[in-house]
Amino acid sequence: MAKFNVREKVIIPTYNDPDQVMAGEVVFDYEKCTGCTTCSQACPADSILMEEKKPRMKARGQNECIACGACIAICPEGAIRLKSTPVYTGYFKTIDQGKVEPPRL
Repeated sequence: MAKFNVREKVIIPTYNDPDQVMAGEVVFDYEKCTGCTTCSQACPADSILMEEKKPRMKARGQNECIACGACIAICPEGAIRLKSTPVYTGYFKTIDQGKVEPPRL
């Protein structure tokens, strides 16, 4: 097994470092939201919490939203909008990051 030198140990990127990886984000229209919890159940990354029948994103560092759009597609009231996709800095590269759009239905 190869050993890392001091310099390599410093520059090895990690996915759990919030300074190197910023998760995606969705925003909620609370006037349209009925509190049905469907979005939080549909989220594969478990990034949406329900508090007092209102959805919210987990805090930075705990949010692992991949901007898949499942919550947007399943919301019966159309109360969710995609704000940003994941952004990788430092040693990570994002390939073909296009316009932020909801999924095809």
